[in-house]
Amino acid sequence: MVNLLFNTTQKPNSFSSIHTQAKVVEVVLFEINPGYSKKEAEKALSSFNDVIKLYYGFVERITASNEDGRYIDIIYWSDIDSAKSSAIDIKNNKEATAIFSIIKPESIQMYHFDTFNRFEE
Repeated sequence: MVNLLFNTTQKPNSFSSIHTQAKVVEVVLFEINPGYSKKEAEKALSSFNDVIKLYYGFVERITASNEDGRYIDIIYWSDIDSAKSSAIDIKNNKEATAIFSIIKPESIQMYHFDTFNRFEE
């Protein structure tokens, strides 16, 4: 199968190619509203993949949680303008706002970071 994105007949190392494209890392820390189970939260948050993947500049998304009920969403973007404009636009996206209803608004902390170092072994 030909991979048109990289103009090669071999599948590229996805970790390497993804992180080479990413110039900005968006980190969002948050908690879930009371009344939702961890399983319900994970299902809702995973469904956000279908929304975020459509935004220009999106590269990759990782979501994780800890035993204290805190969540982290790490989104890799190709550039800061894409990250910031997507964050603004998502507030008006009906699908996204429905998903975000499980998040405790006052717990949200969002940061954008410019990448300066990558290391793979």
